[in-house]
Amino acid sequence: MKRFRFIIKRLLSMIVIMFLVSFLVFVVLRMSDADPLTVMIGNNQSTPELRQALTEKYHLDDPVHIQYLRWIKGVLSGDFGTDYVDGQDVKGLIMSRLPITFGLVIMSSVIGSVIAVIMGVAAALRKGRPSDAAISGLMLVLSGAPSFLVSILILIFMTYVPGYSFIGTYTNFGEFLQRIMIPSLIMALTFVAMLGRITRSNMINQLQSPYIATAAAKGLKQSNITYKHAFHNAVIPVITVAGYMIAGSIGSTVIVEQVFSLPGIGGLLISAIEENNFPIVQILVLFMLGAYLVMSFVIDILYTVLDPRVDLK
Repeated sequence: MKRFRFIIKRLLSMIVIMFLVSFLVFVVLRMSDADPLTVMIGNNQSTPELRQALTEKYHLDDPVHIQYLRWIKGVLSGDFGTDYVDGQDVKGLIMSRLPITFGLVIMSSVIGSVIAVIMGVAAALRKGRPSDAAISGLMLVLSGAPSFLVSILILIFMTYVPGYSFIGTYTNFGEFLQRIMIPSLIMALTFVAMLGRITRSNMINQLQSPYIATAAAKGLKQSNITYKHAFHNAVIPVITVAGYMIAGSIGSTVIVEQVFSLPGIGGLLISAIEENNFPIVQILVLFMLGAYLVMSFVIDILYTVLDPRVDLK
């Protein structure tokens, strides 16, 4: 019952936050100097009749709050509006780009998290040894390396690999993996740098805890002590941080997508901001916020499952 109340409370707070943020973004966009009519007309000849027709079609003469209510009603019914620049359906435009962004996020998260945990545990078990210093030094270097710089260096290097290309069509799953593999590895470096250090620190703290000494005194196998007890407790905070990093990585795909010319939603957001394409900016901000809130919610629930001692409030 307590968990049910917690879930309901969190869901309601998420809904309120999404409404407030989406309204704020909607209003701020319309307070900018950009004129939606100018964006829609583009290079076409502007006439009073055309401007009036577009104003009536998109209800641009309505008060801002009325425009917002009409827009959010459409979003809730699955209608994300029409692209101001090309007149395309925003929902179709986004859905066609989601596989790239989701592929980058999922692959980089899995690869980065697995490597980070392995490196962190290995460094902790060899604390003070040369291998620990080497692993810790590598993670420190990765944490300070800008993603765009690493991307450019790898992009230059991969141009010398025969048969490899970052651009082109995605006619099958093999080509899809080929296009996103290297960009995903670059994004995974952030996970390795952050989660690896957290894993190492937590593992060292757990291995030095009194209950570990007690378990050893009782004659338990070292492998059981290390992985069943110490690792289980050390990995809980790592999972929490990883969850927030996964949510945040949806937005961080912008740089990688731009460098490697990948048609994901990150690049779409940048181009929409540059073109003052309000309908796309609005829905992508709402989408990214929703992804972050949902991941935060899932992590909180998962945390209580992994550690029943955590009190739900």
